[in-house]
Amino acid sequence: MVNRLIAIVFALFGYFLPSIASTDTTATTSIHGFGLKVHSGVLQYHHKEMALLRSKPSMAIELSYTIKSNGTRQWHKFYSYPEYGFGYIFMDLGNPEILGYSHALFPFINIPIYSPSQRLKIGLYIGSGLGYITKTYHRTNNFKNTAISSHLNAFINLGTTLSYSLNRNFDISSSVNLMHYSNGTYKKPNSGLNYSFFSVGANYYLPYQPKIAKKPSIFPSEKHRLLALFIATQKEVKGAGGPKYPVAALYLEYSYPLKALWRIGVSADFMYDTSNKFILDYQGVEWNSPWQIAKGGLMLNTEFLLDRLSAIFAFGTYVYNLDSQNGIVYQRLGLRYRASKRIFLNVSLKTHWTIADYLELGIGFKLM
Repeated sequence: MVNRLIAIVFALFGYFLPSIASTDTTATTSIHGFGLKVHSGVLQYHHKEMALLRSKPSMAIELSYTIKSNGTRQWHKFYSYPEYGFGYIFMDLGNPEILGYSHALFPFINIPIYSPSQRLKIGLYIGSGLGYITKTYHRTNNFKNTAISSHLNAFINLGTTLSYSLNRNFDISSSVNLMHYSNGTYKKPNSGLNYSFFSVGANYYLPYQPKIAKKPSIFPSEKHRLLALFIATQKEVKGAGGPKYPVAALYLEYSYPLKALWRIGVSADFMYDTSNKFILDYQGVEWNSPWQIAKGGLMLNTEFLLDRLSAIFAFGTYVYNLDSQNGIVYQRLGLRYRASKRIFLNVSLKTHWTIADYLELGIGFKLM
């Protein structure tokens, strides 16, 4: 479910960016505020054995610190002057006995995609950070929790928002969100938790003073860019408490800008996942050389830039993989930070639709 929504987000970005980039606003002030949201929803289980985890509706309270962009950065205008900031969510996961409660802390951005009037806005909401879940799998004390085995998890919050400005200092809003917890198979079991929510909320913005506009930042926008990305991580497979297998990967990525802060490209992926030895033996697939456990793939990538930080969405297919249990299609969702002119830091999640494969941590070097 999470990755299907990611695909929808991908499509929405591609559809709306031409109009977003052309929007002209003369914002010259910096506006800071605080928000409160109340969420109500349910666990969306994607495996039959997870049905018992949904014993009641889930409730959540969100506190946020929000900044309205003011045009002092290049990406403010490009994304139609979005709101961004940090959020904290406390959530009743819908089954206190098995799942307990969760805390999540995350940065977010709310990008306007349609404004019927000056007061009314529809936005695309994207947040990602860390979540802490109070109750995890235990083989004797909590064996029914087949979804989460680690307290610390990646947290993703995607949705659409409808907001209305009552006056300069006060907004009300409603939203539909999908929230996801997963440790990227670092520790099993890791079916992950997906929740669909409807929320209502309000933001109060502090009285502000006009600020002298800073010169918009100039982000390097190469026409042709070739990156070599080196990935290292580890994962568990099959049952809980098993060994952790190291994973190494090399991605060669070429990209080209469609717009100043929007790039598309392709990558050739070489992945050496040592857990494949166990998987192939488990499936009864014969292999004779260590190179046969490697995987190769081709991906289509899109990258949305916010100064040094960028978001990556990619969809690919294996061209070589003896392990056929998850099909030939895989996806990547992540963040990239440009530390210098030639060095990039990467964190991303490789998935097979609703199944997380592993969390990718790496460093990239610009070759061209």
